[in-house]
Amino acid sequence: MLYVALVLFFSFWGLFINSIVKKKRMKGFYLKGFTSLTFVLVFAIGVYDFYVKNNGLTLSLIDNKYLIFTLFIGLGLVCGLLGDLFLEVQYFYDKEKDSQIFSGMIAFFIGHIFYIVALSALIGFNYLSIIIGLVFTLVVAVGGIVLKMNFGKLKLPSYLYTFIIFTMVGQSMFLAIDNQFNLFSIVLMLGAILFGISDLLLAPIYFKGDKRVSFAIANLATYYLAQLFIALSILFLI
Repeated sequence: MLYVALVLFFSFWGLFINSIVKKKRMKGFYLKGFTSLTFVLVFAIGVYDFYVKNNGLTLSLIDNKYLIFTLFIGLGLVCGLLGDLFLEVQYFYDKEKDSQIFSGMIAFFIGHIFYIVALSALIGFNYLSIIIGLVFTLVVAVGGIVLKMNFGKLKLPSYLYTFIIFTMVGQSMFLAIDNQFNLFSIVLMLGAILFGISDLLLAPIYFKGDKRVSFAIANLATYYLAQLFIALSILFLI
């Protein structure tokens, strides 16, 4: 079943990228939705495997951290699905573009909070993650000035979003250290890092008007791999 879901994921992903290249936005809206839905499906299959096939239910009865991790990773992925749809709607309503971007940003912001809760359930919250979040927020602020990005009304939300996503990235790194870089923590950390990279690539597209197809493809590649790795991580939890 997992292999079927992965085939669907990569098929929809490829078709979605093709629709972007050919500027078929309406078709792209549906394909993006299906692609995002499949990373939620991949996670659902992983949850079944963990709790039914890998004795995860017994472990969860002993320690509820596994249940908390599962619940909040799932909620984070659903927020990603919603955020994807909000961001895609902007291409149909030019006058409401900022509000659609803001709605997508809110969905992803909440999703990253869910991811942080999930990671913290396993190792506790490492406050050094906040430092990492602040450092990257400063980097984005300075980079925005150097690259002459026009954040407009979304400047403060963009900085807050940068802070929360790189705090999540920091937490994933400390999880990897705490778990001595086992397969589970590496997969999850790679997902978090790719998520951060995807958003750094997205900034010039939204706030500088960079229309290069290569930028869009790089953003979509890193983003969907990020969500896929996060969804797959539960398979290696124990």
